[in-house]
Amino acid sequence: MERDIDYVIAVAECGSISQAAEVLYISQPSLSRYLSSLENELGMALFIRTINGTELTEAGKIYVEYAKEIRRLRSTMKAKLRDLQKSEARRIRIGMTLNAISLSAFNVAKKVRSRYPECDVELFNLLSKDIPDALKAGKYDFAIGPDLNWSREFVFEKFYQDPLILVVPERYDIEPFGEHRDGLPLPLVDLRRLPEMDYILQEETTAVRKEFDQICRDLGCRIEPKMQVTSSTIALQAAENQMGCCVAALGHLAFLNNREKLKFYQISDRDYSAAGVIRLRGKKFIDEEKYCISCIKKAMKEGEQEILKRLCGV
Repeated sequence: MERDIDYVIAVAECGSISQAAEVLYISQPSLSRYLSSLENELGMALFIRTINGTELTEAGKIYVEYAKEIRRLRSTMKAKLRDLQKSEARRIRIGMTLNAISLSAFNVAKKVRSRYPECDVELFNLLSKDIPDALKAGKYDFAIGPDLNWSREFVFEKFYQDPLILVVPERYDIEPFGEHRDGLPLPLVDLRRLPEMDYILQEETTAVRKEFDQICRDLGCRIEPKMQVTSSTIALQAAENQMGCCVAALGHLAFLNNREKLKFYQISDRDYSAAGVIRLRGKKFIDEEKYCISCIKKAMKEGEQEILKRLCGV
């Protein structure tokens, strides 16, 4: 349909098939065949061929009148779609799992706007288990969260890795089991050598619990929790209330209110808790998104270092 309109209008305006063919960058025989095919399809002639060129028939005049209107509407539609695309490109929607490190990224909107004044950044809190459905539904342009061995539908780019931290109430004395090693910010303990203690662990579907269970498998041990809770925040509250030990990613420890009654240990000399950007495979980042991601990455790394400084001062 688009080609029909452009070809007929070109012939009408040029008054000659040969001249129209030059304007359209096609051969004259090809244009003649195309017009004949269109006229056969319509069941009436659009042009009268003369030795001086072509003239519109009455049917041709009607066709051109509406063809020009269709072309105008088509041009308006494309312009509006381009405006919409630019408008959407100026708004970046990010789903983010919540911890103290990710909170440090909440000021990136100002940085992005300083470079791209017409770009707005919107941050939304979500649970890691909700990331796949949210991205597929188009709620967010990308997400910031843990590495959960995402399916092939998604691409994960790591920002940083954190050690999992064992948070121990003061009623348990395990300092003799802690080993200070170069390069580790906190003393390292071997879960297999620790005395019997109560553990408050997150549910098995959570990222932290999966990482903790992997560490236990690597060590060849198994720890049965006294209680399972839905989030790291609740697990930390239980530890603060002396109910038992818990395990949390570094980013959650800034939420503690009574750190003086707790001790902190690493349970592995390797970093287990990874966080980064998650996107749908095939998603291409625009310049504004690339800059936004670089700002988030920098802010989260700085937030991680700040939390470590506070913990080491306990």
